[in-house]
Amino acid sequence: MGEVIALIRVMPGEILSDEKLQKIIDDIKIVIKPPVKLGKVEIKNIAFGLKGLNVTVAVPDEEGGLDPVVEALSKIDNVDSAEVTDVGRI
Repeated sequence: MGEVIALIRVMPGEILSDEKLQKIIDDIKIVIKPPVKLGKVEIKNIAFGLKGLNVTVAVPDEEGGLDPVVEALSKIDNVDSAEVTDVGRI
């Protein structure tokens, strides 16, 4: 079986300091566990000082999809939402 690679947009509920954004990134690295592989985490400027995170993950086909990953990311402190914005197979 192959892998599914996904881009997940993680949004805080408010404008956060760089330290709090870094804390979210650190928490993402803790939450993403094998067999899911964490790729890049990029900070993206959204608007008016609000920043979001683009998280790239690879998930084996047989692991039940991306829903558990999105759910785990959305439970991180200071995260308002997490949604899949792009999906592909590798």
